Amino acid sequence: MASSSLKPRVYRLRGCPAHLDRLGATELLSRALGDVAPPDIRIQSLAISLDRWARPPTKIGTLVFLKQPALVKTQKENGEWSIPIAGFEKPLVLDTHFLGMTPLNDVEREEHKFDCIAISGLASHPFGSWQPKGEDKRFMWIRDELPHSMPDTRFSIYGYDSTLMNSNSFQSIEDLATSLINQIELSVLALPAAKPLVFLAHSLGGIVLKEAFVALPNGHKQGMHILNLFQGGVFFGVPSQGMDTSHLLTMVKGQVNEQLVDDLSTDSEYLRSLDDHFSGLASVRGMCLYWAYETKTSPTVIRNSDGSFARAGPEEILVPKKSATRSLYSSRTSAIFPINNNHSDMVKFSEDDPNSRVVIDKLKTSCRDGSHESDSYISTASQGAHRTPRSHVTMERTVPSDGDGLQGHATLQGREWTMNDLMKSLGFHHQNHRLETIDVNFENTCEWVFDVEQASLRRWLKDGEGFFWIYGKPGSGKSTLMKFIVQHQRTWELLHKFSSGAVQIRASFLFHDRGTLLQKSFEGLLRSLLFQIFDKLERYKAIVAVLLKPLLDIHWSPEAGRFRDLTINELESCLAALLQQNHVKLDIFFLLDALDEYDGQPDFICEFMKELMKMTANSPNKLKILFSSRPWETFQEQFAEVPSIRVQDFTKGDIETYCWGIVESKGEEISTKLGQIVPTVINRADGVFLWVKLVLLELATEALQGKNSDGLANILNSIPSDLQEYYSRTVQRIPGNLRWGAYVILEVLSTDRQFGEKDQGLLFEEAMGAYECSRHSTFKERRQVLQSARPSGDKSGNNMSTRNNQAPDEYAERSGIDISISTGNLAEVIYDRGHRSHVQFAHQTVKEFVRSQYFKQSMLGHRARRTQENGYTFMAKYFLADKQLCRAIPYLILHEETTGCSLKDFLDSIPKEYFNHFEDRYNHYCLDGPLAFSVFSYQQLYLEETLRRDPDAFRKTRERLLSASCSMGNYYIGSMFIQKAVPLCRFVLEHGYTIEQDRQAFERFMQKLNRYSQRGGEPFSYPEQDFIDVLEIVAAMLVEHGQDPDIWIISKSSKMHPYGSVKKRKAIHIAKTTELVRCLLEYGSQVNELDSAGNTPLDCLLQSWWSMEDRKTIYQTGLLLIEHAGITKTTTREEWEWCLFKSQEDGLDTAPLRECFDRTRLKKTIMERVRNLIARLLR
Repeated sequence: MASSSLKPRVYRLRGCPAHLDRLGATELLSRALGDVAPPDIRIQSLAISLDRWARPPTKIGTLVFLKQPALVKTQKENGEWSIPIAGFEKPLVLDTHFLGMTPLNDVEREEHKFDCIAISGLASHPFGSWQPKGEDKRFMWIRDELPHSMPDTRFSIYGYDSTLMNSNSFQSIEDLATSLINQIELSVLALPAAKPLVFLAHSLGGIVLKEAFVALPNGHKQGMHILNLFQGGVFFGVPSQGMDTSHLLTMVKGQVNEQLVDDLSTDSEYLRSLDDHFSGLASVRGMCLYWAYETKTSPTVIRNSDGSFARAGPEEILVPKKSATRSLYSSRTSAIFPINNNHSDMVKFSEDDPNSRVVIDKLKTSCRDGSHESDSYISTASQGAHRTPRSHVTMERTVPSDGDGLQGHATLQGREWTMNDLMKSLGFHHQNHRLETIDVNFENTCEWVFDVEQASLRRWLKDGEGFFWIYGKPGSGKSTLMKFIVQHQRTWELLHKFSSGAVQIRASFLFHDRGTLLQKSFEGLLRSLLFQIFDKLERYKAIVAVLLKPLLDIHWSPEAGRFRDLTINELESCLAALLQQNHVKLDIFFLLDALDEYDGQPDFICEFMKELMKMTANSPNKLKILFSSRPWETFQEQFAEVPSIRVQDFTKGDIETYCWGIVESKGEEISTKLGQIVPTVINRADGVFLWVKLVLLELATEALQGKNSDGLANILNSIPSDLQEYYSRTVQRIPGNLRWGAYVILEVLSTDRQFGEKDQGLLFEEAMGAYECSRHSTFKERRQVLQSARPSGDKSGNNMSTRNNQAPDEYAERSGIDISISTGNLAEVIYDRGHRSHVQFAHQTVKEFVRSQYFKQSMLGHRARRTQENGYTFMAKYFLADKQLCRAIPYLILHEETTGCSLKDFLDSIPKEYFNHFEDRYNHYCLDGPLAFSVFSYQQLYLEETLRRDPDAFRKTRERLLSASCSMGNYYIGSMFIQKAVPLCRFVLEHGYTIEQDRQAFERFMQKLNRYSQRGGEPFSYPEQDFIDVLEIVAAMLVEHGQDPDIWIISKSSKMHPYGSVKKRKAIHIAKTTELVRCLLEYGSQVNELDSAGNTPLDCLLQSWWSMEDRKTIYQTGLLLIEHAGITKTTTREEWEWCLFKSQEDGLDTAPLRECFDRTRLKKTIMERVRNLIARLLR
């Protein structure tokens, strides 16, 4: 029987075994409680927990009791009850607070396409705020209606502490956002295969979501991954421009959460800044957002005479329409909609509520579109321009056929490549730099590694096989130990087997997340290992060349005398071929350091290593791999059974040796002071060498400044043992006048190097140039400060990259800025073999700290909220001021994508003539102003802000925007060009710009396409093919906007087509895609128009067949021309037959082509006979 006095309440059940359904979970809970029968328990949802680390996985349910169990009558203050179950390792947990993530439904893996998170508002319950008021708690629309309407979406609610009255929580909005980010990061919602995310956010929940969205780019790789999942959602009554908080402030006056309420007021600078950032980020990412506003008043809160509070005050609109819609109501009405209810009830939909149908429709649109015109001027969808990336190819065995001869080189159509060419293509700058910069082991430390009997490395090196794992805490000295092993003579002695008859190869790669792209990437690993293997196989280069000939011939460019960039697939296949061949017996040892610094997913690198090991299982070659990493769960799961050493278990003696050695090196006076506290340092180190190094450095500095032993002991007691807490303390101790410089340098270091820089670290002069520029606001001031930094005799005006490298000590003497001191020793200067100085983080853990959500606040304090600039901003402005325009572009794009702000005022301060430094020499085009440059560099937010300030800006400009959108320089921006060029060009044309303002644009585009079609050599590669596809789409767009398709295109290429010296063509002769050809035919182009060499469009298409990697596209375009009665004039029989053969080889239907060929051949035969007959008659 149900208790009539029971207040209706929804409970959450956690820890339920994953194999149970609702009935099984009901019976289990009933038995565990003991006083509630199964019929009195109504489990309304049961779904797999989102916890990515749950082992084994469990389910989470929502339920109501028809009879209240005795257990919930106790411990009412915290709303959570633990229920032990016999035979279960962990108890069931019942709660009413719903904090954290609560999934409401499961979706079959094959059908799962989206995830949706609902975030409740201020002073509301995470679950109850979405549920209709009243006694009946059976229905909650997100749980009970949305999964039926959107069966491909998993719905979850997120709970956080948003109480106002009697709250002792001093969480800020930033803190709440960080908690949300952390919950997502720890869940399956952030896995590499995670689905796109959409949101439902009410009131304060929307502000928290916006703050999280703005903060995510600071987390870099993981943060950007989550940010890229955000697709859109619906915001309900979110006070983007503030709300009247006077009645709320009466509730929290004097409480620690007063600042949170104050941040929501109508005059909040924080909200305005947040909305600017968020709207920019949402726009540049093409998010599909909808904004709902309330249309009924709500009772406000008043204080009663007894001091209590009640919702009995004057009725008001709590969040005005202007604030709830971000002022979009006057311009972008498709993005907003009303809900005829008050602020609280606007998300409490009952069954069959018409408002819920509107919300479901908006949510479906967010999932389907990901962008719409109401939230972004420019959609970043490529509209068909973006080619699907190649799938990852499994490594296969490739060996020479019996007919292959053993030569010292391979050939391609008579042109040769040598092993030296291959080695040159594999090597890269700073290839061994990481090994050189790792600290050498101190005195006799690390020698224990050869003497440990437990999981003996010595025995494994001599007689073992497979893997050996060295792991330890961050900063425990793993890399120093790995350097010791790779360089120690004893390693070679233990590995050496005189009688094996095998070629013994040792190769190492040390992942370096603070280094260049190739130092931390999978590509860098493959290139380095192959380079070292080939270097050891010098005597066998003839065999190796023939072995790799089938894989590499197609990538050799005889004209350039080099290999075109080898893809990861080719590099993998080369390594597989070497491991599986049986021509030369190999005994290979790989040493791989810091797998946790690999710039990718740890699962991938683990599987790769296992694949390598499998390849030698049935071959005469042997492979063993020694690797190190942090003890991440992935590595523990993958390598639980392999022999291993945990570093910190064996380093206490090393730490003691190091401590006393460092102390004694400081001189008698200092060592006497430090000697009394060294034992404490050793005991607190807990195996972390880095902590010891930093603490001794700080204590030695304090001792030099006069601190006695007692003072030093007090300082030591104040130093946190956790490295991240230590770094936070460090930045807070940096003097105020140095804080900004430290922020700039550390931010710049935390940015990923961009296109053309993957082989280069951050140069000292770049870091200091970015710092110097950051102290000035205008382009002129920044330019002047860089010019003043030149050596006095240099009047060339060249950029800093060509100037003499100023030594860090000289710079410190001139400016008073020492990088190590000004950053609290978190950054350091290192030197490469060419004696060029570079700046890097002092340790990987420092980089992780700088990329954390708390760094900016720790470093800048109250200034953090007002600071929009990040590392990408500083580098972009530096390169612009230094006349390195192309290097600035990727940083400009990433500035917009990570800050949500444009650099319009700064770019507009640059003189127009400055942009003439960029020239597209192929098409005689120079950028002619900031607007053209912003189109060229895809500054979406700049363009949107330009139109907001002046809606006629595009109509009035004389700058050539269309030519800028697809200039040759864009090619080097890679995937950004592929994603952005088409929507940006459409945006320009749809906002007032006309073909007449840039008459030569179409001709320029077609000249570029013509030049590719006249290459006369090798097939196109990515991203060249993508570049061609984009040009064709843009060309069709211009025709649709009034461009004459029948103008003559004058060839400006020095390489003429092999089938004739073609000087003039029309667009129909150059087009390769069905989209452009169909468009040209529709707008008047003639299907059999002749170019100046007498070729028809079909002739031109067939002659370019061999140069296109995607022959299916050429085939489809050929069919289109044939359908419109296209014929050939100059294509020979041999060329026709070759095209037919290749089409059949590709599995294409050759019947239409053969019919055209036969018809053309018959026509030629008839014409020839007619000519002969006429000739005879005339005789």
